Amino acid sequence: MKVILTKDVSGLGRAGDVKEVSDGHARNFLLPKHLVLPATISALGRVQKEESERQDKVKKHEEKLLAAKSKLENKTFIVKGKAEKQHLFAAIHENQIVAAINEKLNLDIESNQIVLEKPIKSLGLHEFHVRLGEKQLIKVKLDVEAV
Repeated sequence: MKVILTKDVSGLGRAGDVKEVSDGHARNFLLPKHLVLPATISALGRVQKEESERQDKVKKHEEKLLAAKSKLENKTFIVKGKAEKQHLFAAIHENQIVAAINEKLNLDIESNQIVLEKPIKSLGLHEFHVRLGEKQLIKVKLDVEAV
């Protein structure tokens, strides 16, 4: 029997996959637990439409990430903080960096996308990473100045 998986099933496949399974396995286990739907023409058409919409959404997201990457690469952002000589009174946090980036470039960067190796507690030039997507890290510079 041909079925469409509605949820990920270990040993069988991922949600949205069309698989051929035995009639008994489908009737006795998969269908009662709502893990699959019978692969009818209308259901297959709906699955194909959802898959194409998902691919379009992924493609638009990747284009957005590439645009953000080109805007962020080789940029230096300025953040001001209260300091005595070269040491800041309070460390620079991710939300301050996000505010500087979003103000200058009008991007929708969130604080959880900022990757700091260590807290920024001194004046001068520092490097940090911005996480775009799951595997893409962009190196960006931050110039910390005294108020």
